[in-house]
Amino acid sequence: MILIYNLVSFIALIVYSPWLFFKKGPESKVTFLDERLGRSEYKKTDIWVHAVSVGEVIAALPFLRSLKKEFPEAKITLSTITYTGQKIAREEFPEADRIMYMPWDTGLCIRKAVRSLSPRVFITVETELWPMLFMTLKNAGSKVLLLNGRLSQKSFKGYRLIRPFMRKALSNVDYFYMQGHGDAERIRALGAKPGLVGFMGNFKFDAFSHKTAEPLAWANLIEGRVLVAGSTHKGEEEIILDAYKKIKKDFSDLRLIIAPRHPERFKEVEDILKKGKFDFIRRSEIKSESVVPVNPDKPGRGAPKGRDFRFATTGSGQLSVETTRRSGDSYRVATDNKQQTTDCKVPDIILLDTIGELSRLYSRADVAFIGGSLQPFGGHNILEPAFWSKPIIIGPHMDNFPIASVFVESGAAYVVKDPGEFAEAVERLLGNSEKARQAGLTARSIVDNNTGSVEKALGLVRSYLPKTQ
Repeated sequence: MILIYNLVSFIALIVYSPWLFFKKGPESKVTFLDERLGRSEYKKTDIWVHAVSVGEVIAALPFLRSLKKEFPEAKITLSTITYTGQKIAREEFPEADRIMYMPWDTGLCIRKAVRSLSPRVFITVETELWPMLFMTLKNAGSKVLLLNGRLSQKSFKGYRLIRPFMRKALSNVDYFYMQGHGDAERIRALGAKPGLVGFMGNFKFDAFSHKTAEPLAWANLIEGRVLVAGSTHKGEEEIILDAYKKIKKDFSDLRLIIAPRHPERFKEVEDILKKGKFDFIRRSEIKSESVVPVNPDKPGRGAPKGRDFRFATTGSGQLSVETTRRSGDSYRVATDNKQQTTDCKVPDIILLDTIGELSRLYSRADVAFIGGSLQPFGGHNILEPAFWSKPIIIGPHMDNFPIASVFVESGAAYVVKDPGEFAEAVERLLGNSEKARQAGLTARSIVDNNTGSVEKALGLVRSYLPKTQ
């Protein structure tokens, strides 16, 4: 069956190749194509880690940094598939000896990479199962580990239809370290040997380093209460905006930050906002590093209300300010040892059209919504706002994060299905600060009680890669 898979994968590559050639995003199209097609030049590595996109890269960062500290002399290669994942990998893990795109999973593309890289250990993160790659690595003598493994009920049902093939593909993995006991049970049911499956918890509980745990300076510009709608998908923005209009009637100071999950939807969401005649600004129009709050009694909440502002640091490190279109309330900005007052207004809505800021932006939220859950996309990372002790709203579709049920049962998260329920839940939290505070503290306690997965993963890697360097 593996030969049939290889043929199907090769045909898929041919069909998909126009998209590869004309895909927007990668800074170097030649490098992107060479690496995706397995034509690049590769050098020997000790550890090859694969994390498909932004979420997986961010979740794996504490593990990657600890891995480098544990094996400082080992050469580490990190691969992704998406260019957004590649961007975050380069920014956040420069310690890697190489960051590259994963070759397409067909023998024609992967053989050269496996032969040249020849890793002692290959690690794939979360749900990335690559039959041809795993078989080729195994035949070359590499150890293959799946860390932070996740297998949703929906994916399990699909894989179960090809169980004989999955059993063969999984036989090339040396150990499966899964996020939850349910994930472990499902991977065993697909054919993984019970003795090679373990429970490690979730990297995302450990995913906040000293760098990612710092709030964003520009977010301090926002006065009033803030609803952050993170990782939204098609069909969700309209629900959120309908709810927001209802909430604004009783909470006029509420600001909304919408963060679409995929960059290619930034323009689409902008058009939705324009069509609805909403007062908004794109995050990319805000350029700032430091702001002095107007009201010292409200740290982090002291800047402009309303609309239209631009900030940029000068060559001397000073902060210059350019206001556009219409003016409003005043605020102070720091310029070396001086302060100046400028009139401007922050809009009601900010469209987050940047990458890698959402997890820290939750620090400014009064209420956080987790996208991909109002529509059947499986939901996204509920742990990010929980880290900042924020009350959380989710939709009914959180299949990718089963731990969401723990948040709901503990009173740290609330499930909504439509604009009316969404508005009611937000109003209930905004109108009862003690209830919101307790929900946030409960959310943080769930995070604190589930850390330690990074050390478990390191322990596993040590058993396959003794420190002989």
